[in-house]
Amino acid sequence: MYKLLALDLDDTLLSEDLTIPQKTVDKISTLHQKGIGVTLATGRMFTSARIYALQLGLTLPLVTYNGAVVRAAASDIAFFAHLIEPSQIRMVIACCKEHHWYMQLYNEDRIVVENITAETRIDPDLKNASTLAVGDFLTADIKPSPKIMIVEKPENIGSVYDILRHTIGDALYITGSKPYLLELMPQNVSKAKALAELSEKLGINRSEVITVGDSSNDLEMVKWAGLGIAVGNASKNLKEAADYITTSNRSQAIDEIIDKYFNHI
Repeated sequence: MYKLLALDLDDTLLSEDLTIPQKTVDKISTLHQKGIGVTLATGRMFTSARIYALQLGLTLPLVTYNGAVVRAAASDIAFFAHLIEPSQIRMVIACCKEHHWYMQLYNEDRIVVENITAETRIDPDLKNASTLAVGDFLTADIKPSPKIMIVEKPENIGSVYDILRHTIGDALYITGSKPYLLELMPQNVSKAKALAELSEKLGINRSEVITVGDSSNDLEMVKWAGLGIAVGNASKNLKEAADYITTSNRSQAIDEIIDKYFNHI
């Protein structure tokens, strides 16, 4: 029997307008009543994930920043947190400056940027978090950050990844959640590793976990889980790795999964 359902947010649980339909909210509520744990596993900031978690009545710690921070929705204390050190951040800053790439950091539940630009405004976290503009990153007081995000044209993302990997080696974990984004976290951080640690604390075996996602940053957790699921609108590489692919997209896919795997309980 599956005991934990871990859901990605963007393009998975959320509809295109970034909301959760009431039908899906109600279905997740039935899982609570049956004693099934539900959590979010997202690249988003904790402040964004918490809003949706509270709407869903989730009580388990949330996996945020692609696994760098795990924290309960109602708590000010992180279950655990892994941060990129300023020295590593400065290496990425130098690389981004050289190639004229936009980047942003995160500190104390704020988005940290040099200046607010069009690239800043495409971040859905901006709706739920404040932004701190610090001017030139080269001279700013850089604090540890759970994630670095880089925005570039989709056709350039492959070369951006290659240059970063050549520059920083294996010092940081690099993944993507959108065709125009690269996200960097501390090494040995991923949604899968965060869920593995959380499941161990909860006394749940990986064979009892269902994970659901749509993009490259979901790949490890889909491979790790007892049942890894790709929604119908997922990327090709995620579908190839998944145990099951839904016929529906986004929130409707979550309805499909609950009906398929939990209605018999």
